[in-house]
Amino acid sequence: MVKNFPQTVWSNRQRKNILRCLVWNMDYWKSKYKEQGWEYINSQDPDFCLLNECVNHSSQKSSVHYISRNSWGNGVFSKHKISERELEFGRVHPDAISCADLNIDGKDIILISLYGKMINGNAISTLHRCLSDLTHLCYKKKLQKWILIGGDFNADEALDEKQRNKAHHLFFERLKDFGFYDCCKKFNKNRVRTLRHKHSDFPWQNDYLFAGKKLYDACVSSKVIDDPSLYEISDHNPIIAEFDLSLVKQ
Repeated sequence: MVKNFPQTVWSNRQRKNILRCLVWNMDYWKSKYKEQGWEYINSQDPDFCLLNECVNHSSQKSSVHYISRNSWGNGVFSKHKISERELEFGRVHPDAISCADLNIDGKDIILISLYGKMINGNAISTLHRCLSDLTHLCYKKKLQKWILIGGDFNADEALDEKQRNKAHHLFFERLKDFGFYDCCKKFNKNRVRTLRHKHSDFPWQNDYLFAGKKLYDACVSSKVIDDPSLYEISDHNPIIAEFDLSLVKQ
């Protein structure tokens, strides 16, 4: 069944040099809605997506490039040509991390789709191992400034109070130490909700988009899309952000 999804339209999209990024957990386990999930993505016309719990689907346009090391779980989707960047943890746990290189307008951008894979009831150990495998990229300032890292981290600092520790806070501090900035917080002073948990009304944020300094400065919009037409497809709200590369200083 094809749905007519409302497109998230901003005036920025009409400007040259604008790149649109979509971050979403497509909730693979709701298998009967896979096609509708891809229809929604196509309706938003993103330049690239950082996806979790996803599979490639026939409804994608033939020009789309897709990198994933597993039949489901994690992928980078792009209408521009991309090439895979090998990461050690990605080989061991292919559903946890996918990494791709994108060259556009002479700029080399690294796209990282990160999934907080649950091990023994939490994702923190997975997240820290993934960050350790990214250290060689994150500490190279020339590369780090051009990195986008996003996905369903299965992490929220609000959990620390419940679990009586600082495990989640330490993970996000580590991201900050690497030089990454939260694109959602740039445009949202209040807490945003990306997970609609069936057993909780609390506004959990499990999904994020972080950027290195140059891309963060170029980020001109970032929205969490709370659209009821997507509720039957996934219990996660997508994040859509736009980047104006003309703002980047060389």
